Amino acid sequence: MVLKYRKIGREAADINTALVLSGGGARGAYQAGVIRQLLKAGVRFDLMVGTSIGALNAALLAEFIYNSLDSREIAAQLEEAWYSFRNFLTLNCPAFINNLFCPFRIPSIYTNREIRRVLSHYIPAERRFSDYRKCQLSVTATNLSRKCLHVFDFNSEVPVVEAVLASMAYPVAFPAIRIGTDYYVDGGALSNAPLKEAIQWGAREIYLVFLRPMEMIIRGAYSDESFYPALKVIEELLDLAAHHLMYGDLKQAEKINKVIDLLNKYQHRLPPGFIREMQELFGLKYGRGRRIINITRIAPAVPLDPPGLRGFRKTKAIRRIMRQGEEDARAVLGGRQ
Repeated sequence: MVLKYRKIGREAADINTALVLSGGGARGAYQAGVIRQLLKAGVRFDLMVGTSIGALNAALLAEFIYNSLDSREIAAQLEEAWYSFRNFLTLNCPAFINNLFCPFRIPSIYTNREIRRVLSHYIPAERRFSDYRKCQLSVTATNLSRKCLHVFDFNSEVPVVEAVLASMAYPVAFPAIRIGTDYYVDGGALSNAPLKEAIQWGAREIYLVFLRPMEMIIRGAYSDESFYPALKVIEELLDLAAHHLMYGDLKQAEKINKVIDLLNKYQHRLPPGFIREMQELFGLKYGRGRRIINITRIAPAVPLDPPGLRGFRKTKAIRRIMRQGEEDARAVLGGRQ
């Protein structure tokens, strides 16, 4: 997928620090804890990129920064939003009743009414991505009609709330979102590509938050349960695929860093024009004596509970994994306050 950017308001060169948030249902509360600690440590973002539940957290954070809230207010508002998801999974009863004799026409098991309610409480319906100039926002979704990944960003005219609903439209569970003539579903269905998005915008410092332990992402381990309901099977497969794809992006970025290290080391022995050609090949800026991309990975050491779509009502568990995210971020940052 080729991403094209118009030079409107802010150019890619102005983006230095990015936060990349993956999907994972109720486990996304972990990201709220990570964000609290990063802000507390003085990290300031130029770009937020998210998919699925990560898109929700990224959009809320972008809105709070737009409203000039301080770090404590942002953390408190984000936590408040998470505690308001009491009826996240609301059965799509009207659809079942209206299509009782035509079950193939039922659009989803649940409605997205609760997600829209929470988003609309914090983000105005008219909000556009281009409004976020202090800190830009990019959200990924899967375009079902065109069978490709779509990125809603600074150049998109789609309202932020609609883009986030599209990114969170978990297949089967929630209805696909129609935007224009196309239908969109969860961004993790094809690829958890936000890391590529951050890199292509030119970010040099990237904080990448996983919602599964790195060991599980690398090995593709799943639960030992002998019976999986159909929705849980879909959830597990999409979650595993999305995290594996993001891990692949991470490995590619690390390889690029190694290439840059070699260029730094042997630049005086290389023929004229070689560095420039490498620069064009990778589409990244070359800075003498430094790495182009510094990626800080934050991930839980053990599987998070509550998992997937089923944990939004478990307030105590949500609070616990928020604190875990905060603690893990603090450990990665070395206790920096």
